[in-house]
Amino acid sequence: MHVRWSDIDMYQHINHATMVTLLEEARIPFLREPFGPEIQTIGLLIADVHITYKAQLRLIDSPLQVTMWSKRVRSVDFTIGYEVRSVGAAPDSKPAVIAETQLAAVHIKEQRLQRLSAGQREYLHRYLR
Repeated sequence: MHVRWSDIDMYQHINHATMVTLLEEARIPFLREPFGPEIQTIGLLIADVHITYKAQLRLIDSPLQVTMWSKRVRSVDFTIGYEVRSVGAAPDSKPAVIAETQLAAVHIKEQRLQRLSAGQREYLHRYLR
């Protein structure tokens, strides 16, 4: 993920609201395979977001590496875990940001929770950590 100059706040690090957006931008391609074919029917609603900052990320740290995995998969919702660090950081370095988002599947037209399909659960279980 590339950091834009407009992503930086007055303290010269990535703004919190921007970090939420960067996580979303990383998550969309990750979930395209299991949820893309049903884009007109099934939506994903953010139920919860947690972000813990361990170090600053600045413009010079761009691009960022966002590592993602499934933390929990249930019948209608799942949780994605994230670690964010500069691409230039050592692979075994501690992440600058640790985050998770809980997403619930929603039937768009009927506005109700939707059970994850077997294929969606199987995809998410492949990345279970």
